[in-house]
Amino acid sequence: MQASVPDYGKNGKQPCTDQIIFLSKSAKMKYKLLLISLFLSVTIIRAQDKCAVAVPDLTGSYSGECKKGLANGKGTATGVDRYTGEFRRGYPDGTGTYYWADGTWYEGEWKLGLKDGKGKMTYRDSIVTGFWREDRYIGKKLIAPYEIITNRSVDRYSINRTRSTPNTVELRITQGGADNTSISGLSLSYDSGSEFRMGNVFGIQNVIYPVTIKVIYTSWTQLHTVQFEATFEFRINDPGFWQVNIAN
Repeated sequence: MQASVPDYGKNGKQPCTDQIIFLSKSAKMKYKLLLISLFLSVTIIRAQDKCAVAVPDLTGSYSGECKKGLANGKGTATGVDRYTGEFRRGYPDGTGTYYWADGTWYEGEWKLGLKDGKGKMTYRDSIVTGFWREDRYIGKKLIAPYEIITNRSVDRYSINRTRSTPNTVELRITQGGADNTSISGLSLSYDSGSEFRMGNVFGIQNVIYPVTIKVIYTSWTQLHTVQFEATFEFRINDPGFWQVNIAN
């Protein structure tokens, strides 16, 4: 009986079956990685389709970063209009460019869907550059929301815009953390609006901004030892409801 002799081929070497198997596994691995990559891409695209944009005219398609189901981060939204830039909670927020359907476009700063900050608006026949606040163009230079003109015998003050409407300035004079009940000779002058008073709160309603307001009154010190006259004059440039507190 003759033993069988393996055929080593012309080069006299045995075929490397282990190498053939290894290459086959490598190819399978690459194929699996490709399938995983495609699956993740489809998943991301589907997730972005569910990523909402809060501006109706931008509702349609969105590609970009998302957080809790809302456009958040860098992205592009396309609907009737188109916006490319930064988003926050579904709104254009940060820097970005908005293209309207009529061909107008704005490049600059945004805050919760409104032009707010430095930017450039391009129309068909003109370009406007400067600063916007709450979608309203305020000019070539940034104007402070308010400014103090005169401060005499006022220890502290606070001026805060609490909401966008109505156009009202509400004033309160305090001492030691409570309403100052020792004031007398109160005089209030202003550019526009009508005066009102509710208890210890007084102010001007139906204001046309900018408005300059001057408050003059006489008061006792907190220990009720000396009487003094205080003057506080200020200008408010931005529309809205403002609360002003004057403290002695």
